[in-house]
Amino acid sequence: MKKIFLLLFSILLYGYHSFSQTIVVGGQCMSGGITLTFFQNIDGKPAYTGIGTVGGNAGVQVSIYWMPAPDNLWVLDFDGQPYFQNSCNTATVPGTAFTACPWSVVSGTTCTGGAALSITGAVLLPVTMLDFTATKKLKEVLLNWKTSQEINNNGFTVQKSNDGIHWLDIGFVKGNGTTSSISTYQFTDAAPFSGINLYRLKQEDIDGKITYSSTQKVDFTLNSFFTISDNPGKGIYKINMAPGIEKLEILVTDASGKTIVRKTAVAGNHILDISNNASGIYWLQIKKANYQVTQKIIKL
Repeated sequence: MKKIFLLLFSILLYGYHSFSQTIVVGGQCMSGGITLTFFQNIDGKPAYTGIGTVGGNAGVQVSIYWMPAPDNLWVLDFDGQPYFQNSCNTATVPGTAFTACPWSVVSGTTCTGGAALSITGAVLLPVTMLDFTATKKLKEVLLNWKTSQEINNNGFTVQKSNDGIHWLDIGFVKGNGTTSSISTYQFTDAAPFSGINLYRLKQEDIDGKITYSSTQKVDFTLNSFFTISDNPGKGIYKINMAPGIEKLEILVTDASGKTIVRKTAVAGNHILDISNNASGIYWLQIKKANYQVTQKIIKL
């Protein structure tokens, strides 16, 4: 296998070009963190190379790449000689944080040190998130997220906050373990805060490792001056304007943008009647001074 590695390594060097993605390797007989830069794909998988100090020798070429059949291995080599290998057939380099895809020493080689092998950076993540959204739905918030791959994913703890500092666990959604298929998830917060609501996902691996998603924001401040009931409904909705409201502009449009209702209102209870219109989705816009709130109305 060594001859194959050396031949492949020569091919890789010939095709070298710089790219923004990097991997950092360290530990064992390597000094410090050595940055490896992407330079091309091998059998559809990314390959990386860089220069560092290995075994006390400076200027050593360090590379990570996929060895296709019959080997079918990820390898970490020094000057063309493989020292570490990983047999997980993943789309990109497995990081050492994944105990499900362990790296091992190549038989017959010696590269040991005080620290364990470390491979980080543009490596395989436990969960690859495609998107995460939080949408206001009447008096609730609907959270949707999607993953393109999962490794040892135990699940997601849904958290919310009104200040971005103190987070409250409001639910748990079970993950799909290990999968390379697209997975979709949904969670509803039936009792959002009055005002600002911040949401994030705390993703936990089976081995206990935790990562956090981006934060999504939903604002329940602007529509605090009115409430709407009987929605979804058969076309007659009750709108209650908060006391002290001097004047509001009310506009209802259909899905095509055509205006169905346009009127002004003040504090108190009002009836919005679109019972003579077809069933479907309409949009209610209520404007107060410089504030405008848009809310979906469903006519059954």
